[in-house]
Amino acid sequence: MLRNTRTRARGVRFLIGLAIGGAAGGAVLAVPVYLLGRLLQPLPVWVRLTLLAAVCVLLAVADLTQRTPHVWRQVPQQLVNKLGSGSLGLAWGFDLGLLFTTQKTTSMVWVAMAALVLLQPSLAAAVLIGVSVVATMVIAAMSLTAGADDRTSPNWSRKWLRHVRRGSAVVIVAVTAVTVAQAFAQ
Repeated sequence: MLRNTRTRARGVRFLIGLAIGGAAGGAVLAVPVYLLGRLLQPLPVWVRLTLLAAVCVLLAVADLTQRTPHVWRQVPQQLVNKLGSGSLGLAWGFDLGLLFTTQKTTSMVWVAMAALVLLQPSLAAAVLIGVSVVATMVIAAMSLTAGADDRTSPNWSRKWLRHVRRGSAVVIVAVTAVTVAQAFAQ
């Protein structure tokens, strides 16, 4: 992401815009997540936990079979030639912060969103803004470390993606087990 910015100052403006835009996108997404969650709060806890466990099973299977649900779309590339680096970061960050509008590596973000809706909608803004800010920090760190150009090659990405999705599935299965245990404890 930084190689097209030409200067360090532009790269910094891009990353700051990415962080601010991502936080804004996360805040916008938090509103429907919160409202949907509040709508489902009257359901008994064991029902919401069971629904979460079912969602987790489906998403773990999706990751294991390399079929993570997402749209086949990336951030708008045509903006690269139309916007300055800070504005570009802001636009792309907002798009990424909405979560629904771009490709996903794993289903973990969907598990987190389902957990927010079903169990703790009051945390939607903090979690979704936090996810976006942390993701921006990871992007910045990965862009600045050695081997950043190698990580953009399709061969590296394809191999890495399979391992990450398998790891995600294992984590989601563990979350499912804990969720089922909590449902039975109710």
